[in-house]
Amino acid sequence: MGFHLPLYFIFLLLFLFLLCPILQAAESQEPACGKEACGNITIPSPFGIHSTCYTEPWFRVTCNPTLNGVKPFINVNGIDLEVLGKALYSDAILINNPVTYINCDSINEVSGRVNLLGTPFFFSSKRNYFGSVGCGNLATILSNEAVSLGGCIQPRCDDGVSESGCFTQITANLTSYTVNMTAMYPDSKRWASAFIFSKYSFRSAYPLPTGINNGTTHVPAVLNWNSTYCGDGVDFTI
Repeated sequence: MGFHLPLYFIFLLLFLFLLCPILQAAESQEPACGKEACGNITIPSPFGIHSTCYTEPWFRVTCNPTLNGVKPFINVNGIDLEVLGKALYSDAILINNPVTYINCDSINEVSGRVNLLGTPFFFSSKRNYFGSVGCGNLATILSNEAVSLGGCIQPRCDDGVSESGCFTQITANLTSYTVNMTAMYPDSKRWASAFIFSKYSFRSAYPLPTGINNGTTHVPAVLNWNSTYCGDGVDFTI
């Protein structure tokens, strides 16, 4: 027994000696924070996939399977927003923002709502436009206090324009908003859409997202966050 016990400890020490480099190598293979990847998207700091790379739950990124492979998402007030990558500005990322639709054949008015209240996130009026694609509709955007922050009227459906739509600047940063679209003419019988979108994501000659159809659900938008947010539920709209 006195012989086997020291031999046991010798084998244990040898095992630990061999295991240590393996664990160190595995740890070194973990991507550094700010360089994690999900699909073909690099996750910018302070967002992260691993718990060591994000300090607040708001910045947690999950890799979710989609029909087009795995993609990164953040969860904001129960809504999964796809991360498209780092924006060209500090404290900002590019996300896929939902599009609100109206079908003029069956309904004359529809509302869509995005709510960022109680989070550090907001849509910057300096980085985004409010736009609408379609014809013959009035598209407006309102704050959560029902204050109008902008709007535009699409050309009439019989004007013969090939890319019909309108866009306008947003007069304030947004943490919550409502989009309204109202048919303006009797011949307003085509689908229409309204959305907040990144002003730098599309060509200047026609700055609205092109190729939008009934299957388009999202457009790129810049999502900012307040780096001094303390979780007190304050609305950062200014």
